[in-house]
Amino acid sequence: MFQTFNDIATSEEANIEAQNFVREKIAEIVKDPQTAGKLMPRDLYAKRPLCDSGYYATFNRPNVSLVDVKANPIEEITAKGIRTADGIEHELDVLVFATGFDAVDGNYKRIDIRGRDNVSMKDHWADGPSSYLSVATAKFPNMFMILGPNGPFTNLPPTIETEVEWVSDLVGFMEQNELACVEPSAQSEQEWGKTCQDIADQTLFAKTDSWIFGANIPGKSNKVYFYMGGWARLASNWQRSRTMTTGASSSRP
Repeated sequence: MFQTFNDIATSEEANIEAQNFVREKIAEIVKDPQTAGKLMPRDLYAKRPLCDSGYYATFNRPNVSLVDVKANPIEEITAKGIRTADGIEHELDVLVFATGFDAVDGNYKRIDIRGRDNVSMKDHWADGPSSYLSVATAKFPNMFMILGPNGPFTNLPPTIETEVEWVSDLVGFMEQNELACVEPSAQSEQEWGKTCQDIADQTLFAKTDSWIFGANIPGKSNKVYFYMGGWARLASNWQRSRTMTTGASSSRP
């Protein structure tokens, strides 16, 4: 998606060509046309980029079959396996539960984290997660996040490295200047959220249901969770960041 043609995420015409390419490749690999059809994406190519390391070829094995549970939902888990809506019982040795994940903010809200005025993280992010540059959030002083909300939608190791260095430098600055706490202003957090939303609205990501916007969790706010402007540009924002508000103290933190 990001290493080939750079307009796949912004041009619907280019996106359709990418979809056709992916479908053709799946049809080349998977020998049974019906199985290949079930595996082909039908939406905009604006979710997790597809990577194949033998996954599609697995469906050519004689001991592998594919059941489309969207077209034929699971009715019951039985002693022998699974019964689908068509009445067929699929016998299994092992059943692996893969029920999705609450990305970006889910684990923060599962912990009873409290900020200023005893506000809980769950309440603070009730309408969706927010942050300043993905590393801090208003009302929660000294709570530094790595890969927090509205961070770059990109390859994560360089992002992690940059964020860790930024937080480490900030903590060092606080130690040297005997500052007790640091947190972003609510205004800077709101402005960063608007920046992320404005960029996302220019892409095709915002036009499809995806975990990228929280669509995989029933009842979760449909809101931007990532910065779509790329890692390099966000890294330059971290370097230029001077809008953090600090609280001074007469004693060391």
